[in-house]
Amino acid sequence: MGEKNLVSDKVLITEIKKTLSKIANNDSSWRLVLGRETLSATAVIQRLDKDKKLQKIVLTHYVGLAVEMEKRGREKRFGEENT
Repeated sequence: MGEKNLVSDKVLITEIKKTLSKIANNDSSWRLVLGRETLSATAVIQRLDKDKKLQKIVLTHYVGLAVEMEKRGREKRFGEENT
C-alpha cells in the first residue's frame, strides 16, 4: 500500500514560494547554498517550477526545518523531550 501525503508537494512548494517572496522583499542578502551554486530567493522561486531535483532539496530542507522549529517550541514550552 502506497503512502499518501497529507499535503501535496505542489501545495508545499506554493507556500515555500510565498515565504521566499517575502524573504526576497525583506532580505536581499538571503542565499541558498547548494554545493558550488548560490541562489537568491528570487532565483529559487524561478527554478522551483521546472527543477525537480531542486524541489526535492527545498522540500526536504523546509519540512526538516519545520519539524525542528516545532520540536524547539515544544521543548521551550513543556521542557526537553526524552527521545
